[in-house]
Amino acid sequence: MNNMTTPNDLPRATPEALGTDPAILLAMLDDIERQDIELHSLLIWQDGALIADAYWAPYTAARPHMMHSVTKSFTSMAVGLAVADGLLSVDDHVLGFFPEYADPVDDNLRAMKVRHLLTMTSGHARGISGGSWRRIRSSWTEDFLRQPTPHRPGEVFVYDSAASYMLSAIVQRASGRMIRDYLQERIFTPMGMSADLTWDTGPDGVNTGGNGLSCTTQDMLKLGILHLQHGEWEGRQLLPRSWVREATGMQVRDVVLGVFTGDHYLGPEEIEGGAPASRREGYGYQWWRGPHNSFSANGLFGQYCIVLPDQKTVVAFTGGLDDSDRRVHSLIYDGLRPALGAGVNPASGSGEVLRSRLARLRLKTRPGLGRLDPAHRSYHGTWRMAENDQGVRRIAIRQEGNALHFILEDGHGEHEVVAGFGCFLETVTTMPGARLHHSYQPETGLRIVACARWLPEQPGETTLEMDWIFVETAFRDTVRLHFNEDGVRMSRAVNVNSSELSLPDLMGKREVATKKRREKEHG
Repeated sequence: MNNMTTPNDLPRATPEALGTDPAILLAMLDDIERQDIELHSLLIWQDGALIADAYWAPYTAARPHMMHSVTKSFTSMAVGLAVADGLLSVDDHVLGFFPEYADPVDDNLRAMKVRHLLTMTSGHARGISGGSWRRIRSSWTEDFLRQPTPHRPGEVFVYDSAASYMLSAIVQRASGRMIRDYLQERIFTPMGMSADLTWDTGPDGVNTGGNGLSCTTQDMLKLGILHLQHGEWEGRQLLPRSWVREATGMQVRDVVLGVFTGDHYLGPEEIEGGAPASRREGYGYQWWRGPHNSFSANGLFGQYCIVLPDQKTVVAFTGGLDDSDRRVHSLIYDGLRPALGAGVNPASGSGEVLRSRLARLRLKTRPGLGRLDPAHRSYHGTWRMAENDQGVRRIAIRQEGNALHFILEDGHGEHEVVAGFGCFLETVTTMPGARLHHSYQPETGLRIVACARWLPEQPGETTLEMDWIFVETAFRDTVRLHFNEDGVRMSRAVNVNSSELSLPDLMGKREVATKKRREKEHG
């Protein structure tokens, strides 16, 4: 939290100026640290001003962050604009936009409307996750329309990212523009959203309406502010007031959400059979209803934009959290919400303490030797890996100054991460990681901030640990190389994922270096 302003920045105020005691925000930070909650950012907007913006380094205000299913609420805006433009109606039938798939279909699919996609009541038995569709290279539209529809549309809630994708495809068919471009002119530019806002595209050339959007936390906060203000921004009605009321209102009550399997959320039959599930307050048009008259845009792994209309407040945060982790929600609903505007203790001096605290936030790292010991040079070189299901052929390490270069070779070539000893270094890497990263593997690489340390010696084993923080995502990998007289054992684990949290260990033997490889390894 500071008094600096940048282009397109939001108005700022101290919490004290709006009647909120900074001690409450300090208590939130204490709880986050004590409970070891991995947040990357936390922004609080109250009654027209930003009263707190927290970023845990190396995450920053300028970095875009993968928002996962928060994307759905952006897609809802595009549908609302298309309705306002007269391009479609929520009561239009889905198949009317895709006549090439009209026959043969069952009666339930024929009855499916845009409204049913918006409310996650399409009639499907189970939802489809982006993690499973990202492995499909054929038409996602066709795959959706070929799914069984045992339920009458409108009767059963089944959370389904594929339904949101179909909304994107429908807006594109109706408008002739991808929804990223459609929203750019009408919403993103007028609101001063960041130029780095990106949106993935599926094999049909359609923006992935249910996920795949990356933006800054402030962009996500602005999404919430726009809806708090009934679609108005700086005196302009960007989104119809009536649409905002319908989209954020209660369209489906008492939602029962099945547990996420990594590919889909369990459907009603599986829940009735005893599968674990959680009850939610309700659902609108790609917005969740919450307690205390709130509504929210929710993304996997801890990306949330929570709107508290009664307190004129929006809270946006990003993180690396398990899907079932609701600890931050408890801090917001039970701790922050009652304190907003409730008064300040002027004698506490907590305002300056809060501002100092926010400037020093950092992700936790493990202790270890943050420099290269000359004895560790014996572990430099190339290691040939035993046959494995990850396709890894070799790994190599070398040091230049305080930088450790880790190279992994697989069937696609060489991939490098540069990690700092005693510091973080930032690069872009193509290091494979889809199995640990919810099936995401961008072809152009990912921005990574990495550090390295030698862990305390164990009998017969020396361990090099690397912290790989993929700073535009929720993912943070811990990679360890365990050296012993038999060779090297490589382990890799991730903080959060929709499936496995670690890969099988890889075993390797030192490779006898040729002259050419020795020159490469030693620069």
